[in-house]
Amino acid sequence: MNILKFIIHSSHLSHEEILSPWKWLIGEDKEIMVITKMGDLVLKDPSHKLYFLSTCTGSMEHLSNYSNDFLKNRLSAEQYYEIFLPELIEELEQDGKQLKEDEVFSFLKLPIMGGKNEISNIHCTNVYEHFNSTGRIHKQMDELTEDSIKIE
Repeated sequence: MNILKFIIHSSHLSHEEILSPWKWLIGEDKEIMVITKMGDLVLKDPSHKLYFLSTCTGSMEHLSNYSNDFLKNRLSAEQYYEIFLPELIEELEQDGKQLKEDEVFSFLKLPIMGGKNEISNIHCTNVYEHFNSTGRIHKQMDELTEDSIKIE
C-alpha cells in the first residue's frame, strides 16, 4: 500500500490548531505524524509511542511503543487498513469526491449521532473545520456520558 495516496500534506498547516480541539482526549504532549484523507491522525508522544486518533469514533488507540514502526512498515496490515481505509477512499474518489488542498473527508452526520456509515454521508471539508467540529462533538458526548454515569 502506498500511504501517500491516503494522506494529506500537512507541513504548512497549524498542527496546534488541529490538535487543540482534541486535547481533552489526547493530552498536551502529542505530535502529528500523519493526517489521513478521512481526517484521522497518527500521533506520537515524546517517548515515541505511536497512537491513532479516530475522529469518527472519538477514540485514541495505542498502536506501538515505537513510532518508527509506522515509518518502517512494521505495523500489521490490519492496522494500516484501519488507519487509511483505502477501500473507502477509493470508493469516495470513484464517486467523484475529490479533495482540494487543506481538505479531508468528513461525515455530514457522525455515526455516533445517528449518521449512516455510507458514501452519501461523507463530504469534503476544510481540515480545521473538521477537527474543530469532530473534537467539539465528541467532547460533548464524552461529558454527557460522564454526567449520566454520575447521576446513576
